[in-house]
Amino acid sequence: QNPQCGWFYTANQKDFENIPGSPIGYWVSEKIFELFTRNNINTYCNPATGLQTGNNNKFVRLWLEISIQNINLRWFPLIDGGNFRKWYGNLLDVLLWERNGEAIKSNPSSVIRNQQFYFKEGASWNRIGSTGFSMRYFPKGCIFDQAGDSLFTNNVNFIIQIIAYLNTKVAFEFIKVIAPTLNMTAGNISKIPFIEIENSEIVIMSKDNIDISKFDWNSHEISWDFKTSPLIVSTINEHGNNSQQFNIQTHISSLKDNLLLQQVYDKYKLKWSEMFFQLHKNEEELNRQFIEIYGLQDELTPDVPLEEITILQEETSIENGELVFHADEVFAQFVSYAVGCMFGRYSLDKPGLILANQGETLQDYLEKVGRGEEELTFVPDRDNIIPVLDDEWFRDDIVERFYTFLKASFGEQNFRKNLDFVEECLGKDIRKYFTRDFYKDHIRRYKKRPIYWMFSSPKGYFNVLVYLHRYTPDTINRILNSYLKEYIEKLKMYRTQQEHIEVEGSVTEQNKARKEIDRINVMLEDCMQYETEILYPLATERITMDLDDGVLVNYNKLGSAVAKVAGLNDKKTKEKV
Repeated sequence: QNPQCGWFYTANQKDFENIPGSPIGYWVSEKIFELFTRNNINTYCNPATGLQTGNNNKFVRLWLEISIQNINLRWFPLIDGGNFRKWYGNLLDVLLWERNGEAIKSNPSSVIRNQQFYFKEGASWNRIGSTGFSMRYFPKGCIFDQAGDSLFTNNVNFIIQIIAYLNTKVAFEFIKVIAPTLNMTAGNISKIPFIEIENSEIVIMSKDNIDISKFDWNSHEISWDFKTSPLIVSTINEHGNNSQQFNIQTHISSLKDNLLLQQVYDKYKLKWSEMFFQLHKNEEELNRQFIEIYGLQDELTPDVPLEEITILQEETSIENGELVFHADEVFAQFVSYAVGCMFGRYSLDKPGLILANQGETLQDYLEKVGRGEEELTFVPDRDNIIPVLDDEWFRDDIVERFYTFLKASFGEQNFRKNLDFVEECLGKDIRKYFTRDFYKDHIRRYKKRPIYWMFSSPKGYFNVLVYLHRYTPDTINRILNSYLKEYIEKLKMYRTQQEHIEVEGSVTEQNKARKEIDRINVMLEDCMQYETEILYPLATERITMDLDDGVLVNYNKLGSAVAKVAGLNDKKTKEKV
């Protein structure tokens, strides 16, 4: 009765024939129908569906699980979808493709498609896009699977322009008609109308967006191109250059001018805010230009909600229309980097991965960094075992190691102020963070494939961290004899002291001592059970590991010696493994 209600449409069904596949796009305007009569993307490039391994548990790993030296030898970068993210990123997985994929090709469940496009640069998108559509550039050297459908062309600038177009509102209007359920297959993408243009400004903005997003991606440890914590450098340079190549000695010299970590954080927020809003500005300008090119000014606006900008996804949120940084997340990343330096995965003396191959040692670290031990800014842990306990029971426990790292990276003069600021940002004392939050954060950050493993007693009174890539068959024996047994002896000595106070002290001291004795007895029972029932039997087995097997398999080799993690070594997952 009221055709102007806003949800009543009329359409000529003949017009549906203009749309590839003839979907019933009853809401589509005459202009959109007309655009569907033009050439489509398939005329200019090759959208393609990738392979199916038939057994991802066997043939796919996160790149960080394996030895870095095996990437591009046995394991090759795999494009396979991921989170909603535009322009660049989601480069996490690797595929077993040695001898041209011999193992996968011999698997009867596998399907190899479009191999002619393997290892070429291109653009990829998420096939399922419930929140929208996101297109990303990827470099040469990658394979793609059916979850990471991709498109290819021989013209690099043309790929850049296609990415710009498909990340706009204009392209999404066509997608909603062609694929109303937002299941964006290569076939669906190929049907999107495309007007070929020569516009250098669009290419420049698109490249800028890719650079900004790449810089964001590479500022996180999960990127194989990660160099160092952004907070290590007092001023973050422009995203277009190699800004993470830094000289730590120059950096530390600058701290003699009373540069505080809080000031570094303020500069960090300023620089990343600039990049965020530059990306936002570029996206709106690309929308405006493509709306004009396609003549859709009466139907679309160029506006992009800040929530749809896909950098700083972990570090920020949009609150009341404002970009808000989460200091707890920024400094959790900083602490994670510090632990990486403690184990020698990273270094304050050389950017990028250092120890990232199976069984590497401190000697390997010195050779890769190119310095003697006495010349190092910060020395990694010698035996690859770092205690994580409720108090300073060991001189080299994780808290003391963090203090040393903070002094090495930001100087000693303002150490106490800088430590206070870190704890303020984390929202708690650094020891509480390490004992309560760090491992949970590490598991989340590393997608339930942790590379630092927590050896933990049944009730959690004894904990040490070990770096998987430096693990050897002697590691468990060393945990047992150099840490657990020594910890038990220290607890017994402490209990003896409390027993003396229980007899000789004041009434208040005696009451306190009795409670402490009860607590120590519980701790001792937990640790001795861990020693006799779990760690000693395991140490005699001298467990070996092959990083190619992946974290899921290797973690479960250690049974109850390591902390229980849902989705990693819980009962259901163990049965699957």
